[in-house]
Amino acid sequence: MNGHVFHAILRVCIFFVLSCFFVAFVSSGPVRAQSSSPTVIDFWIAEENLFLKVSLNAEALLLGFDPARHEALSGDPQYLSLRRMASSELEPQIIQFMKTWVQDVVVEVPERVALTLESISIPEGGDEETARVTNLLLAAPLSDQTSNLQLRWPIDGGPIVLRQQGVTAPYTGYLTAGETSPLIPLRGGASLTPQQTLQTYFALGINHFTHAPFTPILLALSLVFQSLSLRSVTVQVLFLSAGVFLGLGLAVYDVLNPIIHVQAQVPIAFIIILALWNLVVRRLQVARLLTVFAGGTVFGFGLAAALRVIGVPPDHQLPAILGFGAGVVVPIVLTASAAFGLTLLLAGESHRTRSRISALASILIAGLGVYWLAEPWMLG
Repeated sequence: MNGHVFHAILRVCIFFVLSCFFVAFVSSGPVRAQSSSPTVIDFWIAEENLFLKVSLNAEALLLGFDPARHEALSGDPQYLSLRRMASSELEPQIIQFMKTWVQDVVVEVPERVALTLESISIPEGGDEETARVTNLLLAAPLSDQTSNLQLRWPIDGGPIVLRQQGVTAPYTGYLTAGETSPLIPLRGGASLTPQQTLQTYFALGINHFTHAPFTPILLALSLVFQSLSLRSVTVQVLFLSAGVFLGLGLAVYDVLNPIIHVQAQVPIAFIIILALWNLVVRRLQVARLLTVFAGGTVFGFGLAAALRVIGVPPDHQLPAILGFGAGVVVPIVLTASAAFGLTLLLAGESHRTRSRISALASILIAGLGVYWLAEPWMLG
C-alpha cells in the first residue's frame, strides 16, 4: 500500500474514532453495562430440615441455557421476552418448570433426599441489561442422625458456588455443571485450606473471564499494539496485573469502595484512551505505565463486585483475592502473548509492517470500545 494512501486512511479513521468518542460522552442517556451473576447456593440446617437458597438467572434456565450466560443471550428474542415479564407472570412458569427440574438436583445424606420448592422470590423485570436474579428456597427433611451430605448439580445448570451457612468453619466450593461436591460435614469444620481456597477461586476467576471476555481481551490487545516490543508488552502487562490485584484488594477489604462498584464503561474508556495513545506515542513512557496501572486498578474494582456476589471466606480472604485475580490475569497474559506472537509471525522483520499493523489494530480496538459505549444512544 502506498504510504500517502495509508496515512490518509489513518487520518480518516482517527477522525471517525475521535468523533464517535466525543458523541458518546456528550450525549445523554444510559450506558449499556451488561452483567451476570453466577449461580450461588447457600445451604443450612434448621429444625431437622435442609434448606437450599438458590440464586440464579431463571429465565436462562427456562430456555435450557447456562444461567451465567446473560451476555450471550442478550440478543435472543425469547430470553428478552422473559426478561420483560412482570414477576407475577413469570412465577407460574418457573414453579411449573421446577416441579420436574428439581428432581435433577441430587442431595445424598448418604441416601438421596427429596427436595421441594418452598418459596420463590422474583424481582420485577424490565431491565434487559442486567440479569435478573431469582431466589428459590428448596427444602428436604433430615433425620437427627444425619452428619454429612453430598450435592450434585444438574449438567444443564451451569457452574455454581456452593456455600454452607450457620456453622463454624463452613464449606465454600466451586462446582462445574454435573460435578458432585465432596462429603460436607453438616456441623461445620469443612472450610477450605488456604491452598484449596486459592485453587477454588482461581477456577472462579477463569469462569468469570470466559463469561465476560470482551473487556480483558481488549485491555490485553491495547497493550500489545503500542510498539510490538517484547519489553514494552512485558512491562505493561506487569503494571496492569499489579493494578488489578491492588483494585481487587482495596475493594474487598473496603479500603476504597467505588460508587456503584465501577460500571463496565469505565474500563472501556481506559481501553479507548490506551488504543488512541498507541497512534500518537510509540515509545514506552512513565505516563503510559501509570495509565495502564490506573486502568488495571479500575478493572480490579469491577472484579471485586463480582467476587462479593460469590462471597469471600472470612478466614481466607487473601488466598481468595489472589486466586480470583490470577484466574482473570492469566488469560489476559495468554491473550497478550498469543496476539504478540501471531503479529510478529505475520509482520516478520519489517518494522514498517509492524507499525502499520499496530496502527490499524489500535484503530479497530478504539472503534470497538467507542461502539460499545455509544451503541445505546445510536440505537435510540
